[in-house]
Amino acid sequence: MSTTEIRDYKTTFILDLRDTEDDASKVIADVSEILKSLGASVDSGEDLGLKEFARAADRRFSQGHYVEVYFSGGINTPSELKEKLRLDKRVNRIFVESD
Repeated sequence: MSTTEIRDYKTTFILDLRDTEDDASKVIADVSEILKSLGASVDSGEDLGLKEFARAADRRFSQGHYVEVYFSGGINTPSELKEKLRLDKRVNRIFVESD
């Protein structure tokens, strides 16, 4: 099996935009640029809007802004994306699914 195998991914982000002036479209653009720098091709990005959490870990953060980004990339792309966004205060959670 080759290490250059390309797969399709759906990534869901929960954003915490309370302490920033950025909106969801700015975050989608930033994530798209990061993915392109990793050699992935971004298919689309979708703003799912603000949603309440079923169970909030922090009562001051009871809702989050959900965003989905669809992309194609190598096997290591999801872990590299998570590493690049690890210190980004706007991103609260990252979920990656492979198609």
